[in-house]
Amino acid sequence: MLSLFRLGPKMIVIGSEKPEEFTNLLLSNFEAVKTSIVDALNTSYENSTIVFITKPGIKIAHIKDIIATIYINLSADEFYTTLINKRLYDHINDIRSAPGMLIMRTQGDKDKIISSVAYEYKANMYSIFESLDNGSSNQTIIFFTDRPLNSRLTLNSFETTALLIDENINTVSTKMRTQALRFLNEGLVDRNWYEVKIRIYDRYSEYDLHYKRLSVALDNLDIGLILGESWTKDTPRFLLSVLVYQVKLFTLLPPTEIKKILLGLEYADDGTRIVDLDLIYKNKKIDWTDVKINNMERKELGMMFRQEILNSLNNESKKKLLDLENVILNTRS
Repeated sequence: MLSLFRLGPKMIVIGSEKPEEFTNLLLSNFEAVKTSIVDALNTSYENSTIVFITKPGIKIAHIKDIIATIYINLSADEFYTTLINKRLYDHINDIRSAPGMLIMRTQGDKDKIISSVAYEYKANMYSIFESLDNGSSNQTIIFFTDRPLNSRLTLNSFETTALLIDENINTVSTKMRTQALRFLNEGLVDRNWYEVKIRIYDRYSEYDLHYKRLSVALDNLDIGLILGESWTKDTPRFLLSVLVYQVKLFTLLPPTEIKKILLGLEYADDGTRIVDLDLIYKNKKIDWTDVKINNMERKELGMMFRQEILNSLNNESKKKLLDLENVILNTRS
């Protein structure tokens, strides 16, 4: 599934009269590390927390006010719960949220997308660190990237321009659910969406397993929007009709790029061809020879594309894919 936006890490500002003691308290009670702002943002993901420790009584903390930056591998809710349950608040004088962070996907004319979002939300344009320095708890910062949102993103992944919006993160993310696709389309001046159909055929009829495996790859590679699924009939030979499961996909990738992914997914780790994945574009089947490289045979080509897929998946998705392959192979023993 093509992700259009996601939340960034939760950022919290804590004022303490004893910043060094409080820092050590966090390090000893959480899966946490004292780091720089840059490294914290490069390490963080959606369900993590960054704590900025300052002197007490600072209503709007600027970067120069930060005494220590602590990256915590927990969601903000879990952080607050642990903080209270372990009674780790003796050195806390005040606590508040930093601006919320939202990360948005771009394609095509990135500047046009950023300008459109800025106009819609009456946002101020800043550099990344200016937005962090000027933002307050009831505001939202939007970062922009053309990379898949479910991959690890660092500061180098983002456009240099960020937006600071005078609305809280909950309000902005609620609005963005209905607007993100429109913003993305505004940037696609010279690019088209492709509507393709993926047909799954397995003579062992393990369609559910193959669909789950295909979904793992599509979701993690962040290549498109699934518009629908249905059973249909295919006619591989004259007077021979077979039942196949069909997935309709809306994607920005050319059909030949989708075919490479499907060809790689046809094979298991041991080289067994476990499924037939056909690609239909404009009522025409895209054949494996359309993506052939030099004199490589189908299996050799498929195993090469398979390895490229595995290299692109995160560890969790890779494990899911391989586990499903093992289940599929075990159904044939």
